[in-house]
Amino acid sequence: MSDISKLSSGYEILEFEELDSTMLTLKDLALSDCNIKTVVIAKRQKKGRGRHGRVWESPEGNLYFSFLREAEKNLNNNMFAPVFIVALSLAHSIIDASEKKIIPKIKWPNDILVNKSKIAGILIEYINIKNKKDLLNIGIGVNIISNPKKSIYPATNLQKENVNISPKMLLNIFLNQFDKINKIYKVDGIEKIFDMWYDLGHKIGESVSVKVKDKKIIGTFNGLSKEGSLLIINENGIEEVILAGDVFII
Repeated sequence: MSDISKLSSGYEILEFEELDSTMLTLKDLALSDCNIKTVVIAKRQKKGRGRHGRVWESPEGNLYFSFLREAEKNLNNNMFAPVFIVALSLAHSIIDASEKKIIPKIKWPNDILVNKSKIAGILIEYINIKNKKDLLNIGIGVNIISNPKKSIYPATNLQKENVNISPKMLLNIFLNQFDKINKIYKVDGIEKIFDMWYDLGHKIGESVSVKVKDKKIIGTFNGLSKEGSLLIINENGIEEVILAGDVFII
C-alpha cells in the first residue's frame, strides 16, 4: 500500500498494488470507522466482482476503486437514487476525459456503454453499522487499456476509443463529477437526476430485451417509475415494472 494522498474535495486515497477486491478492503475499513471520504484503489484485483456475482477481470492498467456514500434515509422513495447519481458521474467523467469526443450511453440501471459496448461497471452494496448511519460501498471498474474478450455483453476500452488517460487522473475527474452531481441531487431532487439520466439513457420507444432470472422480456422502453424502476411495454402491450435484471439493447 502507498501513503495516503489527497485528491479532489479532501478525499483520502488508499492505493494498493493488488487486492482481492477494493470493495472488500473498503468494507473492512468502514466497519472500523474510517473517514467517509476514504477511497480504495488497486492496480490489480484477484477477485473483482460485477453484478450478480460475476467475475470482473482486473488486469493492471485499468481503473478499479471503491468509495463510500451515506445510504438514503427514505429508501421507499429514493432507493435507486445513488445508482443513477453514480452512473451519471461516471458517464460525465468519460465525457470530460475524452474532451466531449465520446458521449457514452447509460444502460439501465448503471452500465456505461460506448458504441454499444460496455466500458465500465458499477456495483453498490449496503453496509449496516450498528449505532451509526448506514453506508453504501460503491465499487467501480473502468476499462482503460484492456477489456474482457468473453462476456455476456460486448466490451471496449478507452484506449481503443482513442482516449489516453491514467487511472488516477480518471479517478480524480470522477470524484469531482460525483461531488457535483450528488450536490445537484441534494438541491434539486431525484427528478432532476432522472432528467439528466434521460439525456444519456434509453429513449422512449427503444427496443430492449430484459433478462429477469430465468424470464426474458422483450418490448420497448417506456421510461422510469418515480422510484427509478425500468418500465417496459412487453410484446402483449402490457407495461411491466422491472426492479432488477440484465438489459440488452435490440
